[in-house]
Amino acid sequence: MQYKRISNLLLATVMALSLAACSGNNDNSSNATKDAAKNGNSTTDNAVQPKSNVDETGWDGSKYAEPITLTTVKAIGNNYYYKTGESMENNVLNTYMKDNLGIDVKYDWVVTDTNQAYQTKIRLMLSSGDKMPDVITYRGDMETVNMLIDSGQFMDVGSLIDKYAGDVYKKGMELNPDTLLPVTRDGKVMALPVLDYAYNDDMVLWLRQDWMDKLGLQAPKTLADFESIMDAFVNQDPDGNGKKDTLGLATGFKNTYLNWIADISWLFGDFGTLPEQWNKGADGQLSYGSIDPGAKQALSTLKTWMEKGYITKDAGLVDENGGYEQFTKGQAGAIVGRNWLPDWPFGDLLNNVPGSKYKAYAIPAGPDGKIGTQSGNPSVNGWMLINKDSKHPEALLRYYNFLFDNWANPQKGGIFENGFAEGYDYAKQADGTVVKDPAKYPDLFPGYGDRTHLVEPIYYSLTFDGAREPGLYADTMSKLADGGTPETPYEIATAAVRKPENIEAMKIVMEQKDIRMKNYFQGPLTETMKSKNELLKKLVLQTYSKIIYGQSPIEEFDTMVANWKKSGGDQITKEVNDWYISASKK
Repeated sequence: MQYKRISNLLLATVMALSLAACSGNNDNSSNATKDAAKNGNSTTDNAVQPKSNVDETGWDGSKYAEPITLTTVKAIGNNYYYKTGESMENNVLNTYMKDNLGIDVKYDWVVTDTNQAYQTKIRLMLSSGDKMPDVITYRGDMETVNMLIDSGQFMDVGSLIDKYAGDVYKKGMELNPDTLLPVTRDGKVMALPVLDYAYNDDMVLWLRQDWMDKLGLQAPKTLADFESIMDAFVNQDPDGNGKKDTLGLATGFKNTYLNWIADISWLFGDFGTLPEQWNKGADGQLSYGSIDPGAKQALSTLKTWMEKGYITKDAGLVDENGGYEQFTKGQAGAIVGRNWLPDWPFGDLLNNVPGSKYKAYAIPAGPDGKIGTQSGNPSVNGWMLINKDSKHPEALLRYYNFLFDNWANPQKGGIFENGFAEGYDYAKQADGTVVKDPAKYPDLFPGYGDRTHLVEPIYYSLTFDGAREPGLYADTMSKLADGGTPETPYEIATAAVRKPENIEAMKIVMEQKDIRMKNYFQGPLTETMKSKNELLKKLVLQTYSKIIYGQSPIEEFDTMVANWKKSGGDQITKEVNDWYISASKK
């Protein structure tokens, strides 16, 4: 999940530079609330006055007439900073939510999330049978989410979504019809999704443009074109040092063939499959991509690339970090990864190789015209489970609705137009100019203990990063790529921080969005997976490695497939398809 954390960190930069209020369309966004929140630093003096139309939950249309309490637990990330005297339990965001929504968030425990400490504590709670808080928000492996669901302590949230989810949240979920599949059990929806930006983790081909220009190369349209480019990168001394020390493609597949950066799964997509995921065939059946005949063709191609020096001979021994370093150190001329890589880690390339340039290109088509890449981010970046004994299960949705209506895509003049709270994540100079540099303007950012980072209260929220409309990032980037003028606070902030190469890359993502190949299995481990997964994964990876390194003939692939099937693979395939049929029923 490293790529998700990195993605979140980068995108949070955009959010932190803008985001103001828009008019709400549900029960969380009264004008009175907005007025009370001016400057984002609310106190009881500017709290909203309750209305008379209090419903059965105590909600008066703007807030709970009598504050209610939501208990939860929290993982603190490496981007969490506080003003002096504030903490996770006592901070400007929690105070704001209590004063303006009547929702008082209390923490059973808080942990710094290093070495998977949050996951460990939750699993310990489950194993010891501890009572869970009202809300568990989890971003990480689905195995832990499944364990939480299987604990029986959390409720079906389907009716809550129907009754209390706001229009923006519902629309975000509808962008991906399968959003709720991973947490659906026998027709019951057992968790709320934390929505994230769509298409943000899709793949593009990045090339060293200075090498392309120097060697007079043109954009690749086919795999054959790309192989010609790699050959030139390897044999025509693009870095001009007189040595044959350059690679065609940066990659590393020590742990997986389906990576977030230095990815090689796209090559399999050029032969009609994606490894390590469940693809849907023309007959509607799900099959495991690693044993598809297309994988055999991809492995044969990879073997050739290694023999010709297009990829490093260490590719089977290095992970994604070692893979991308081949590109950022100036050793390789191509890499496949996300649209936002110019923010990180491509800056390292510019530092390591003065004068270097990079540019995004479309993924080239295979010999039969096929193209396929990971479907990337499924617009979900975590799950929220609500205790079935919670006295106010609807409160989490009202909290989230408020952030969608006021934070996700703010309007000019709104309460969060410049950030969450003045003096925290933004400040204004005497002439009204907004600044976000606590080191340069110490008087405008009082109470900072460390001025090397902005204090961004939105990270304290129950929903990680406030709220994100899945389609907003891609739509905004496409508008900017087409020369549109940024108008809203979100668009203005995006235009201010996104590099031109990033914007162009996102346009390519959208132009190629039909090549995405979705992993159709998103359920819990099947019974046979629990006992056979590790064995089958080892069988596949060892066979792949032997073929690529020439230690086994390509025909070994067929033997591996036969062994995979009779060693539990056929039973897993049946179980996966049974799950898909069951989960797809509405």
